[in-house]
Amino acid sequence: MLTDLEEAMDSLIDVYHKYSLKKGNYHSVYKDDLKRLLETECPHYTKEKDADTWFNELDVNRDGAINFEEFLILVIKVGLEAHRKSHQV
Repeated sequence: MLTDLEEAMDSLIDVYHKYSLKKGNYHSVYKDDLKRLLETECPHYTKEKDADTWFNELDVNRDGAINFEEFLILVIKVGLEAHRKSHQV
């Protein structure tokens, strides 16, 4: 049986592959698919930046796609915002 954290990690991987497989590549989320991911999976936390801004910020190696490691940058930034909001009254 998986722990809560292990299930959360599997869920993150599943979300990444849901969008990376749109173009048939497990290792790349492209700009249009990132926009759909942001709009569908985390709209409450990503409203302050448009998809182009997010893409440019996340595509660290400038190869025109978001790999899993770059996706984790989004997860960290959204996670920090979610944590901050959880402490607001």
